[in-house]
Amino acid sequence: MARVHVISLAERLEANPKYAGKGVVMGFVDSGFFPHPDLMKPERRIKAYADVTRDQPRAEDFFEPHVRSWHGMMTACSAAGNGYRSQGLYRGLAHRAEVVLIKAAGDQSRILGKHVASALRFPLRYPEFGIRILNVSLGVSAKDPDAADVLSAVREVTEAGITVFAAAGNRPDGAPEPPASSAHAITVGGSTNDNLGAGEVRRWPSSFGEGEGGVRKPDLLAPAIWVPAPMLPGTPTAREGQALFHLLGIMEEHSAEHGFSDKHRAAPPDEVESVARVIQVLAERIKRQKFLSPDYQHVDGTSFAAPITASVAAQMLEVDPTLTPPLIRQALLETALPFDGVPAEQQGAGLLQPRAAVDWVLRRRGTRRKLTIAPPAGHKGRRRTDASPAAVALIAAGAVPSDGEGG
Repeated sequence: MARVHVISLAERLEANPKYAGKGVVMGFVDSGFFPHPDLMKPERRIKAYADVTRDQPRAEDFFEPHVRSWHGMMTACSAAGNGYRSQGLYRGLAHRAEVVLIKAAGDQSRILGKHVASALRFPLRYPEFGIRILNVSLGVSAKDPDAADVLSAVREVTEAGITVFAAAGNRPDGAPEPPASSAHAITVGGSTNDNLGAGEVRRWPSSFGEGEGGVRKPDLLAPAIWVPAPMLPGTPTAREGQALFHLLGIMEEHSAEHGFSDKHRAAPPDEVESVARVIQVLAERIKRQKFLSPDYQHVDGTSFAAPITASVAAQMLEVDPTLTPPLIRQALLETALPFDGVPAEQQGAGLLQPRAAVDWVLRRRGTRRKLTIAPPAGHKGRRRTDASPAAVALIAAGAVPSDGEGG
């Protein structure tokens, strides 16, 4: 088969299709971002873009594709993308949520603790955005001079009513590093099965071990392979994908004509063999590059397991906006499905179960209609000043280039 097929996350995880994070704002901390159509069309859902590494914003860092842009774009779209370029097929579970994108990598793509801590505290400094969920798919070395401040930042935002999700990391022989080592973060390791969601579900080789205060990490596992995500437009990878699928379509037409067209039925064997060889070469390259279509790849790593879990939390908050970080943690962990034969320290509570987690919230809402717990209400409070020398710079997400790639 020349094309690789991957089922949608909603099908794979049997998520409740009624909820998609409507009314919820998710923040993403990553190395860089790009305003992909999956977040901008048919309506703009990017509320803001921030760069905590600069005193002054640079529009080109956001609106132009850079090598550091793809990772954050893919993590955000795996959670909240609407699959615009795939006619909705490859959409995230929170495809109606709004997002705030917070860049934490410098010019050399270096990830420093002071920048990650500043990015984590962004919702505290800018409560007007109403961020309820913060996903962090990067980490800092435990030896970073500001590693302890990263952990403090996770605690502060969690206490303010914002649930933090962190990727455990992909080192099976090492423990998660900050912010994934935080006792207050919901740390997500990886699971794997086949591209059609069938077969035995196994643990992805992700980081595990002792975190802050001796707490064991990860907290649970979520898909970390065969995750569909859009490619960064305009890059060599994206251009290659478009060219390969275009040529594949042409060669498949030739192949079909050899079987059904009177003109080509009598094609010499070497012509038929030549077309078949080209199709085989194209198929091998498409598989090697993990291309799903001219616009999408399948990706892997706990960087995607974390935002998938965060997208379930967005569904839960759509059901009940009064949920607090401890309640979100409780729901996710109580409904997770443990693996047989996998030590608890490697899997936490087990495999993420989106529908069961949402059902947990629905039951709670049904039995506690008169709750007096209030949501963070914009996280009212003082504007913080970080130790970081760089002020957070916001770029209006509505200022989209007219060529349509960004909007």
